[in-house]
Amino acid sequence: MVLERERIFVSTLSLQDSRDIKKIINEGLGIEIFAERPCWQEPESDYELTKQLLRHYEGPRSLHAPFYDLNLASENHPAIREFSIDTYKDFLQIAVELKCDHVTIHPNASSTQIFDVSRARQRIKQALSLLIGKAHRLGIKVAIENVGHGESQLFGQEAYLTLLEEQATAMALLDVGHAHLNGWDIPAIIERLGTRLAGLHLHDNDGHSDQHLPIGQGTIDWEPIWHSLAKIPQAPALILEYKNTLSVEEILSSVSVLKELTCFKK
Repeated sequence: MVLERERIFVSTLSLQDSRDIKKIINEGLGIEIFAERPCWQEPESDYELTKQLLRHYEGPRSLHAPFYDLNLASENHPAIREFSIDTYKDFLQIAVELKCDHVTIHPNASSTQIFDVSRARQRIKQALSLLIGKAHRLGIKVAIENVGHGESQLFGQEAYLTLLEEQATAMALLDVGHAHLNGWDIPAIIERLGTRLAGLHLHDNDGHSDQHLPIGQGTIDWEPIWHSLAKIPQAPALILEYKNTLSVEEILSSVSVLKELTCFKK
């Protein structure tokens, strides 16, 4: 795999304001639209603002659907599940209108207690089937992200891979930071998923908390990850999803690091 500049994305979660977004766009990078607070305060007005910002931008973009207050696995309140499905359907349509490559969805609320894992997984699979069907009709891809840490992790490594096997037309969004927190074999997962990977969220941490640090500032061993990615014939989106206390210059420094990796050279 040769890493083209346009396959490097920056999540708007990592950016301070519209001026930062314009700087990233001017660099010719991809954009992940993080449709959640603090980036989107009011969905309707922020949708219009995003449309205006991207009006003359021809580069790739993806959409990260909201997840706070949403839960496809809700055990006690069916209305929450229904509202979550309807909200995700709305954002599939928004993603089409914003010309996104894919929509990233959290399968469950990682902050919510799980009482019956088997039943929770079944509810999620039913909901995902509905959403993936809707996405197919709209002509857009759904990417399922690995979420949770410890007891809040509803899909461990093998369960996550099995979920993707069962949802055969869905894509994967591998969050490297989340995988590291749970002790996953990240290079092996990359090689197993291959072209099923719509993208990766790239950020670092200390192995204990979800810190969203720049690459190299935590305890993730990145070298085997890069070499596994280099084996994939088609480059997934490599999405820098850092905490939003960094400057654009610090983010662009990570972009330069990615571009200089010898494993991605021709």
